[in-house]
Amino acid sequence: MLSKEEYNKTVWQLEHISREITGRYRKNFRSTLKRKIHEHDLSSTYPPFEPLPYIPYFVNRTTPEQTLHQLIEAATTTIEFTLDTESVNIYRTANKPVLIQLQILLPHNLSLVNVIEMCHLPPENHIRFKLLKQLFQIVFSEEKQVYIWGSTAELLSFITFKLFSYEQIDGINLINLQDQFKTYWNQQHIHKSNEENDICICESCLGKQPSETWSLQDSVALELHEYLSKVLTNQSFDIGLDPNLHHMSSSEKNHRQRLTTYALHDCLSMHKIIINMKNKNFQFSFEITKKIPYDLMESISSSDDEIMFSQLTPSIERLENDQTLNINEQEQLTSTSTCGNPNWKITSTNDKQLTSQ
Repeated sequence: MLSKEEYNKTVWQLEHISREITGRYRKNFRSTLKRKIHEHDLSSTYPPFEPLPYIPYFVNRTTPEQTLHQLIEAATTTIEFTLDTESVNIYRTANKPVLIQLQILLPHNLSLVNVIEMCHLPPENHIRFKLLKQLFQIVFSEEKQVYIWGSTAELLSFITFKLFSYEQIDGINLINLQDQFKTYWNQQHIHKSNEENDICICESCLGKQPSETWSLQDSVALELHEYLSKVLTNQSFDIGLDPNLHHMSSSEKNHRQRLTTYALHDCLSMHKIIINMKNKNFQFSFEITKKIPYDLMESISSSDDEIMFSQLTPSIERLENDQTLNINEQEQLTSTSTCGNPNWKITSTNDKQLTSQ
């Protein structure tokens, strides 16, 4: 959350952008300022997002084979999954795909959430790699349902890791939760006339256009009345989040803990939204996957508007030193270790059990 002085300064910057900043640079700088203000408004209005009980796992080259077997067994016995990805923005080139977050939905609103670190996978000929391929084969099979906030296009850049193929992506039983939520919201919130004396939260009164998609953050705010932080959107998720990958100092562990929380919360917030929609008898529908040539796709997890101004425009940053953004991270969620239950801890890749500790 910004201080009053920081908030007022950001508003002033937005209203007084230098004329020397033009074109795409101006658009992205303006988007960054607006996003910073929006982040502050949400964080000061709603309590932090609280997930349902879950057990997290790091999946990488250090993950024991027994753990992968247990995850495969869990994926085999359930039907529903949520999936999200993270990429690293690289200046003047395609984004670098680095994380896949896969949530296995279990009975009683429990789930297993896997942070699959693509830059730290085992060798392709290793049994762990083959087990991970088997896990994706199960998840992407025709009898499973995969919820994604968007389309399967964001998975295409991950094909290079050889854990799954284009044909497997094309065959996913996809539920585009972003599109489905828009339909759900319009069904639940029909426009109210002024005579009813109720605050109308239909899309039109919220200022959303008919063709405009919903961000996950806004959906969490308006549907769950919680704040889903997006301050860490443009961080380096490829550095190795699992403390078992290499030795880390206390500050390095804390930083990775925040990144892990961020990655986990995208799937966990989708899960809560799905439950709300089901409780209101919303009928989900599958999306027919449109075949998109892989060579036409760029790595996506972040849109152009999510690319930080400092990454895109170092020269403009020098011109507008007073308008450089310093996002305050003090209000970030710092507790993935409790996982919604004080008896649960982040599961080390050396742990042998899937059960709560």
